[in-house]
Amino acid sequence: MVHRIIVNNFLFLLLSCPRSHFATAICEEWGFDPSNLSCDTCALIEESATLRKLQEETNEAAAGGGGGGGGIDLSAECRTCCRSYKVNPVLRPGDSLRGKWRYALLTYNEHSLGQYGEIKDFIERDVDDVQSFKGENRFRVVKSQSLGDRDVGSAMMMYGMLGGGFGGGPPKLMLFGKQKKGGWSPEDEEDAGEVFNLRGWKREDVKDMLMTLLPNS
Repeated sequence: MVHRIIVNNFLFLLLSCPRSHFATAICEEWGFDPSNLSCDTCALIEESATLRKLQEETNEAAAGGGGGGGGIDLSAECRTCCRSYKVNPVLRPGDSLRGKWRYALLTYNEHSLGQYGEIKDFIERDVDDVQSFKGENRFRVVKSQSLGDRDVGSAMMMYGMLGGGFGGGPPKLMLFGKQKKGGWSPEDEEDAGEVFNLRGWKREDVKDMLMTLLPNS
């Protein structure tokens, strides 16, 4: 059981980086398809007496068998794998998150972008496509940091000491309920309706999210 707890904690740390290749593989092994799983679907698991009973029986058998397999938590696994910007059309036929936000801002640090190959590919290959559908006034990509050369080294060292790697923080996607003008400022993250840390995200996931949540031009 101790082994199972250690494994679960390890998986939680890995899966906390949303949409990573590893997270996708684990979700598929659990039986969830993260590319189409809406979080409101997970409520069915929480409300299902049949699934709760099956889970309890499975966990009791695992605990009594002494095999070290540990227990399962279907609801937690589902919540780990689901997408907050998807809606289950069966559960909520009249609802849609399409066009929910009016403006999106993707920020990145030029010194660390190379560490996030998927986001770098998105910026280089997909931004023009998204802007052609949504409009340049709906989505912008900007550098989030403008350190002088003298400060770059100390900033990289400090970030590395804090466990973030070298070169600066990960790219972020900020979603706003109203239009925004100008570039990036530190206050943007406080003003945004939602902020996504893009560490571990796939290129196609970022594009899918923007195409879903922003209105067309």
